[in-house]
Amino acid sequence: MQYDIIEKITNEYGTPYQLYDEEGIRQNIKNLIGAFKCHFSSFRQYFAVKATPNLNILKIVLDEGCGLDCSSYAELRYAEILNVKGDDIMYTSNYTEKKDLEYALKLNANINLDDISIIDDIIEINGTMPEKICFRLNPGIGTTASETTSNILGGVDSKFGISKEDIIMCYIKARDNGSTIFGLHMMTGSCVLDYTYWTHTINIMFEVISELNKLGITLDYINIGGGIGINYKTDQEVDIKKLADTIYDTYMMNRTKYNLNYSPKLYMENGRYITGKHGILVARCHVIKKTNNKVFYGLDASMANLMRPGMYGAYHHISIPKYDTGRETIVANVVGTLCENNDWFAKDRKLPKAEKNDIFVIHDTGAHGHSMGFNYNSKFRCPEILLTSDKKIKLIRRGENTDDMIRLIPGYYT
Repeated sequence: MQYDIIEKITNEYGTPYQLYDEEGIRQNIKNLIGAFKCHFSSFRQYFAVKATPNLNILKIVLDEGCGLDCSSYAELRYAEILNVKGDDIMYTSNYTEKKDLEYALKLNANINLDDISIIDDIIEINGTMPEKICFRLNPGIGTTASETTSNILGGVDSKFGISKEDIIMCYIKARDNGSTIFGLHMMTGSCVLDYTYWTHTINIMFEVISELNKLGITLDYINIGGGIGINYKTDQEVDIKKLADTIYDTYMMNRTKYNLNYSPKLYMENGRYITGKHGILVARCHVIKKTNNKVFYGLDASMANLMRPGMYGAYHHISIPKYDTGRETIVANVVGTLCENNDWFAKDRKLPKAEKNDIFVIHDTGAHGHSMGFNYNSKFRCPEILLTSDKKIKLIRRGENTDDMIRLIPGYYT
């Protein structure tokens, strides 16, 4: 993003702030949906709300043809505010409270369950099972291309999904209690860059489809989850056309292998891939500390604004746009002001030699950045700003302040 735009926004709103690029987000969605529609005419992409839960961003993804993948009561509320309901919502939660199930039923959402016991909760609420239902498979394995082990979402140590041994019983029980339209969901990894992951996923899902077929249970759709990764360290990205071709070839091979006489629809629920590369965290360096033969650039942002490096050790590229070229570089550390020693954005990183008050840009924060913010140390989540497709600057969420925190404490706010 051009330095003059960043400087203009900084002068108006101060730092830190999260900045999104609307044009980039829209083009990413067009590319993804277009690639898959070439093979699957009924393909649906549900945007994972948890990645970037801002109503203004959600309006953009809806406008480009996405549904919403919701995983909490509040995210269902966002969908209702935006007049989204029915098949435009995929509700995938885990260890779900009854009030959340009631809300999903009210919105007639596609409900995706990851435990057979929740069937009884739905029957208790609804008197019967809804016409359409989906179950999440845990095949006993999980993988990711990221350095973040919590991005492994399947396997015996995962809290997600239903084992292959138990999932057939879920469909039988749902069918016997009123469901007639079925989906199958599987997502065992996040931030996946390996094409063979998807081949393996579909192979496993078709094994289950074959078993269900023997029982006379057909699937309306398969949801192969989200998880298409972004490469935080380089500009080499997943070739979305190659991925769509790979998934189609695997799908058709399995359809033939199991002599399936129908074609389940294909759904996905990507979040990171859509917005991740199209967001940056902008902060200002207010302290340069030299100690123990190390240099620390102290920013006015912290883990409260971007948790991933401190929580996961995740890599985010950092630039100082004022010094794009020709500046002397040094090995430095980039840190925040939180009273925790994991409040680091980069360790021993080769960076331009900075000066106090320089603007720093932390890249690829458009997903799981602002959304993972918190208030420890009484830190505030920063503003979210959108650079619109027509290059206008739009505040889409104001930053928090002290009054916001005190307002939640009865008896102390006036």
